Amino acid sequence: MKTDRLLKEYGFDPATQMRARAYQNARLRMAAVRYGFLAGVLLLFAAIASEGLLRSLGGGPASGWGLNALYVLVFAIGLSIADLPFDLWGYSIERRYGLSTQGPGSFFADWLKSGGINLLILIIAFPAIYVGFKESNLWWVISWAIATAFIVFMGFISPILLMPLFFKFEPLNDEELVGRLKKLAEKAGVKVLGVSKMKAAAKTKRAIGALTGIGATRRIILSDTLLDNYTPDEIETVIAHELGHHVHKDIWKGTFSFSAMALISLLAVHLALPPLARTLGLGMGIETLPLFLIILGGVL
Repeated sequence: MKTDRLLKEYGFDPATQMRARAYQNARLRMAAVRYGFLAGVLLLFAAIASEGLLRSLGGGPASGWGLNALYVLVFAIGLSIADLPFDLWGYSIERRYGLSTQGPGSFFADWLKSGGINLLILIIAFPAIYVGFKESNLWWVISWAIATAFIVFMGFISPILLMPLFFKFEPLNDEELVGRLKKLAEKAGVKVLGVSKMKAAAKTKRAIGALTGIGATRRIILSDTLLDNYTPDEIETVIAHELGHHVHKDIWKGTFSFSAMALISLLAVHLALPPLARTLGLGMGIETLPLFLIILGGVL
């Protein structure tokens, strides 16, 4: 085939490329089924159970922050359980294609950690958003501004608070490689705090080289899977690519693009949620959260 001939000409293995396409297709199929299933679950829950859950917790149309937070807690735990089969599906795909080395115990530990972080964010964010519903027609603009600031904040704290929850880090003790990478960063005009080794081999075979953090937390991260399988020249090329994203402001461009999509999504919620809630006989309290998520996910 012409494609195989071209792949070989440029040094790629056709069989490996075919396997990579099969892996990507498997991930896309899983994502499509996941979205369809969860959207159906959310719509069904909104139609027949959401208001009942709120009442069973002692809440109603005028529920305060505390009851709204309790509703979000119960709802989010239920949604996480409904989503667990898809997390397991994704885990099985990673194992099938030889990318994951993570055992079931470690997988579930990470699942609980990420779920706890998401739960904390949801419990704080959505009760506040629903207070905004009652206070201002511009709630969606205010929510967007806060969400954008939060995304930047998460980028700042990620390498010092979030990533260490899932991987162990230590300073890279290869002085020659550290010197090369720092010199490369200096040449690119990017200030980095240091170079860290990430112990990833117990969870993945992926070779990871990244520039993470913002400002005072920005650092170069190299996984042990990268260090053990690639030469210093190859590692330097990987980091040069990552530095290029910072030089060309791709991180900020990506943040701006996501922020713009978030604004459009929240506007869609502002316009579509009230009529959809009325159609299902719901008020505009926290019981409409499933509908909120369907609209948000459909646009974003």
